Amino acid sequence: MNPFATLIFSSRDKLEDEIARQTSEACEQIIAEMGAELHDDLIQKLSIFRLYMDRLERSVHYPAEVEALLLKMRGDFQEVVESVRKISRQLLPVRMEDDSFQTGLELLCQNMGRSGTEHIHFESSGVEQKIPALSETYLYRVVQELIHNAFKHSAAWHIWVRLTWSTGKLLLEVEDDGTGFHKINEFIGRLRKKHNTLRMRTKVIGASISYHQGQKGLLARVEYSF
Repeated sequence: MNPFATLIFSSRDKLEDEIARQTSEACEQIIAEMGAELHDDLIQKLSIFRLYMDRLERSVHYPAEVEALLLKMRGDFQEVVESVRKISRQLLPVRMEDDSFQTGLELLCQNMGRSGTEHIHFESSGVEQKIPALSETYLYRVVQELIHNAFKHSAAWHIWVRLTWSTGKLLLEVEDDGTGFHKINEFIGRLRKKHNTLRMRTKVIGASISYHQGQKGLLARVEYSF
């Protein structure tokens, strides 16, 4: 075989192997995070209900104690419902079939924030344009992961999600007010070297993601042309 052709096939095989490796690592990371969510949050909350049942059996002759337990169970059950909703939002987009991409992102921001503790502010400018379905899904997931990371790793209280539409282009920004502002340059340096799911998803649809120092914390900027 021609040495040049051998080199091409070898390079292609290496590229395919690298893509397969990164994809596998990304899937394993997602599975691990979902497992942690189920074990540390949902399963622990459900386990408490077994204790409630035992206490109810022992308190059957004490109506006042039964009523107090039922009130507590109602409150804890609502937390279980919220945990299930949180996990379902990570698995499936919240947008309805007739919703636009922009409306879906706005709903995502409303659902991922927690009243009184975490606030997500959504802004948009320009006229929304139709983009391919695959790009909608990947950009949605990118925003979802950026919000999740800001709350989890930056201890942010406020997150701003901004969409700027222009002809054939979309600029998408996610900015937080995380507490690690004094180490922001070091943090940005690490992010620029990482080949994570954020970079993989943007690359698939021909978009780019970059990180900058915002007014109060980290600013992630996604640029997409269509």
